[in-house]
Amino acid sequence: MDSALLCALCAIFVPFVAIFFTTQNTQRKLLLLIFLPCIFFPINAVANTWGTNLFATHRHDFGQVVLGADAEFRFELTNTHNSDLRLLSVRSSCSCTTARFSTSLLKPGETGAVIARMNTSGQHLHRKSAVLTVQLETVINGTSRIDTVQLFVSGYIRPDVLLNPGSIEFGSISKGTSAVRTLQLEYTGRPGWALTGIERSQPFIYARAEETRREHGAVAYKITAILREDAPPGYVRDVLRFTTNELQPGRAEPVKVMIPVHGVVTATIQAKPSPMQIGVLAPGETAVKNIVLRNVTPFRVTNVTASDNRFRFAFSDRENTVQLITIAFSASQFPQDVSAVIRISTDDSRQDAIVVNVFGRVMTLESHERR
Repeated sequence: MDSALLCALCAIFVPFVAIFFTTQNTQRKLLLLIFLPCIFFPINAVANTWGTNLFATHRHDFGQVVLGADAEFRFELTNTHNSDLRLLSVRSSCSCTTARFSTSLLKPGETGAVIARMNTSGQHLHRKSAVLTVQLETVINGTSRIDTVQLFVSGYIRPDVLLNPGSIEFGSISKGTSAVRTLQLEYTGRPGWALTGIERSQPFIYARAEETRREHGAVAYKITAILREDAPPGYVRDVLRFTTNELQPGRAEPVKVMIPVHGVVTATIQAKPSPMQIGVLAPGETAVKNIVLRNVTPFRVTNVTASDNRFRFAFSDRENTVQLITIAFSASQFPQDVSAVIRISTDDSRQDAIVVNVFGRVMTLESHERR
């Protein structure tokens, strides 16, 4: 145990023992016994179970959230087990927050999320918090196991700032192209309130605020966000943080207005399926699968490699908008899990190497029947 933590526990525990044995009041002793577990086992402590270990984080504070904002957070989890992971149910302790699964089934190695969303319509205001209770199921050592995981969310919903719409939605954008989106921000409160600056975490997202109206303690801004053409392929999940001339209570730091940003930058060439499952094979068995590549303009496949030398490939050298790559995998003579990365190169200069993750399992009939 960490020495600082041990000292802190002793500082709490020793006076507690002294009070307990010196007091003659039985009722007071009972109250002390009830209070002791709360010191060492907080109500919102996260239990260390196989389910909690799958999540990257278990808590999220939305901070100050404005009316109409798209306040959403993804509690990501990865199936690190050798069996399918089923996401059975999720419920929230407060109607201020709803939750849903990105998918109900995760194959070994796949990643999903519990998506928490705060209700910013005005029905709930000021400080709010919720506990999300998640039930998961998988097979461990041949036995079906169910675990319950608790996730914690909180936030402060401001009644004086309104966003319309509630987030910057870029939608689906092809790699190499730019996109522009706008929204309106309105504040009603003290005179002189203003946006003073912006913080952004992604260099390929640019934003600016233009004041369009100010009267009688109310001010309106036009927020413009630009997704630049150098944005990499993949999901865009970011938050624009506009600083204000309002200070946080009791602190010298400025209040910030958070504006979520969502979108997806699609690669020039799409590969399906990705990831790929080769299934369960017997020792020595060969599986044959296909990957289909599509593009809006004709292209050629120039090379295909894999991190596992048991994979073999066949493809055409002709130019086309659709390419078929045939993949053959020869299983080893002993049981094992299969996890490999296939890289596909093309002659499209806008396209990086296409990466396809492949999963499977080599099992004997006896071990398959035991599962």
